[in-house]
Amino acid sequence: MNEFINQWVAPYYLQILHGNYCFNLKYLEQTAFNQKVKEALQSINANIIEQLLSGGWREQLTGSWFCGLKGWSQFADVIGTKLVDRNVPYAGQGHSFALACFANDKSVEYLTKYLDLFLPQTDLVYEQIWVMPALLWVDAQNNTTYSERYLVIDGLGQNYAADKSTWYQAEPEGRVWQLGHLDDRQERFWQLMKYCHIYFAKPKAG
Repeated sequence: MNEFINQWVAPYYLQILHGNYCFNLKYLEQTAFNQKVKEALQSINANIIEQLLSGGWREQLTGSWFCGLKGWSQFADVIGTKLVDRNVPYAGQGHSFALACFANDKSVEYLTKYLDLFLPQTDLVYEQIWVMPALLWVDAQNNTTYSERYLVIDGLGQNYAADKSTWYQAEPEGRVWQLGHLDDRQERFWQLMKYCHIYFAKPKAG
């Protein structure tokens, strides 16, 4: 097991966490990370993904991220279920990324299920700031509007944001998750997706 972790988890999870590979690595560190990822993408297989997704948050984070890069949407149900169940912290970042990469009906199903479950629980701050941008990304890829109902006046998004004024601010036309939070998080999510498209071929540029 230690050999497996040393090969497939330890070199990646801290860089994947919070999008550090895009925002917090110096140039030479990014170059080394990119090379390791490219090499891993050549040898990773479905059995490795299954083992990663059955592990703790570090393994799940890494496994979902690689799964997204590979576009292996056959794992959408496993990843989506883990996102909604939220049995470990942080892994939802990778799950959101993967579902955004798939950008299919399963992505919409699980991302909206997560938001419908956790936005009404206004005292909980989990992966909402990853899931909402992921759904916006899916809408952008498919020219759909599944995210709109969360952004309107008196919608789930606004009700969730009501006691988080330092995070959210409503726009005049009625969209919420504004300025200090969703706009910023959406931009950061877009940067992550574009980074991966440039260096690893997946996902599509948005």
